Amino acid sequence: MTQVQQIHIIIDYRENKLKALLDKKKENIAYESKQLDIADIVISSEVAIERKEGFDFVSSIMDNRLFEQLLRLKDTYTYPILILEGLNDKVFENTGMKISSIYGALSYISYKLGISVIPTRNLEDTVIVIERIAYREQIKDSMPLLSRRAPKEMSKKDRRSFIIEGLVDIGPKKAKALIDKYKNPYQVFKAIKNTEITYTKTGNPKGLEGPLAELTGFGWKFVEKNKRLLFGKKKKSPQKKINEMY
Repeated sequence: MTQVQQIHIIIDYRENKLKALLDKKKENIAYESKQLDIADIVISSEVAIERKEGFDFVSSIMDNRLFEQLLRLKDTYTYPILILEGLNDKVFENTGMKISSIYGALSYISYKLGISVIPTRNLEDTVIVIERIAYREQIKDSMPLLSRRAPKEMSKKDRRSFIIEGLVDIGPKKAKALIDKYKNPYQVFKAIKNTEITYTKTGNPKGLEGPLAELTGFGWKFVEKNKRLLFGKKKKSPQKKINEMY
C-alpha cells in the first residue's frame, strides 16, 4: 500500500470556509492557521497565494485593495499566485462594474505584474489547486515552508518595522510608531521589558508605567502579551501576590 505524503500549508486565520474544508482532508493536507501579513495561503518560502471569490475580487478592484495586496505579494514571494474563485455570470451581472474593466484588471495582473492567475469554479476546486501546487513545491521540489518574509526590496528602517510587526496585536502603523520612537527592534524590546502594568486596589490592570506609557495606542494587554512572547513570563498583579502569601 502506497503511503500518503502529507503536505503542509499556512493559511490566514480569517479563511474560515477554507479551514472547514481542509479539516476533511487532514490525511493529505496539514495546515496551520495564523495571522498572515501578506497572502491568504503560504505554500513554501517561494510560493504564496491570494484567494479572491468573484464578488470580493470585483469589490477589491473598486476600493483599490486588490493591487496593493498583489504588489506586496509580488514584492515578497518569487512565485505569487492569484486564485480567482467563482468569477461567473452571477458576478458579472450583479456588481455594477463593466465587464471590460474586470477583464482589464485581470489582464494587467497577468501580463504587467506577472502574477499567475488560476480560475476555479468553487472552494472545492480551489483546495485541489492548493494541494497540487503544494505537492509540487514540497514533495517534488523540496522547498521549505516559511510564513513571514520581508519583501525583497526593503530599506533597513522598513525591515526593522517588519520585525516589530511580528509582535502580538500590532500592525504596520503601530510598528512604525515604535521604530520612529526607539530606532531599532532591540530598543523596542527593551521598552516593552521596562514598561510595567499598573493595577487598581482590587488587582485589576488599569494602565502602564514606563516607556510605552508615553505613546498612545499601546495598552496593558499589548505589554502583557508581548512580555510573555519575548520573555516567557507573565507578571502577576499585586493582589495575586498577596493572595499567594496567605
